Amino acid sequence: MTTEYHVVSGDTLWALAERFYGDGGLFPVISVINHLADRDQLVVGEELQIPYVTFRHQVAAGDTKPALAQQLYNDVGMVQVIEIANHAAQRDLIVGEWLLIPDLANVGHHTVVPGETWEVLSERWYGEFNLWPIIEIANHMLNQDLQPGQVLVQPRLNRRHTVAAGDTLWKLAVDNYGDYGDDRNHTMVALVAAANHLANPDHIEAGQVIFFPSLG
Repeated sequence: MTTEYHVVSGDTLWALAERFYGDGGLFPVISVINHLADRDQLVVGEELQIPYVTFRHQVAAGDTKPALAQQLYNDVGMVQVIEIANHAAQRDLIVGEWLLIPDLANVGHHTVVPGETWEVLSERWYGEFNLWPIIEIANHMLNQDLQPGQVLVQPRLNRRHTVAAGDTLWKLAVDNYGDYGDDRNHTMVALVAAANHLANPDHIEAGQVIFFPSLG
């Protein structure tokens, strides 16, 4: 989902990226989607589109998973959400690493239809079936099966894809956002590159995980 934001005095793209994404270095995401020629020349009152990029937290000395769950969700019971989103359930946190923090407050909603499972929804929404416990936890439905007609909250977390041999960023962008012509496709490639700190969009490697900002 894209957020509309009106520039106020003192705003910078770096500061906006820190506010919305937790990482000022992601400022090119905002620059690319708004076609800003000069990132240092924001105009007070202008409207910017802020794509959804999952909030990041950089681990500092002394951080623990329970403490972060309390700090970020005001609920130590959400520690598993952080672990699952970052495949960190069986390891300690590393000082300096960036953690993805799913949004459990500004959620979507989904009505379950026959045949859907936690794993099916996780694969559809996030690109990985094994992230399904995040949905289960957010809906307070531990160890329960889905039933048609149930309305679920959909935690916000960017889709991800593990690069396979033959993948290109252009192909992945078209697969994720659709093919609407070269100009838009170029923008989407630049957007994905910016969200993943890719200096060279033409160079991705098998096994690399790519995250896709959300625009809708």
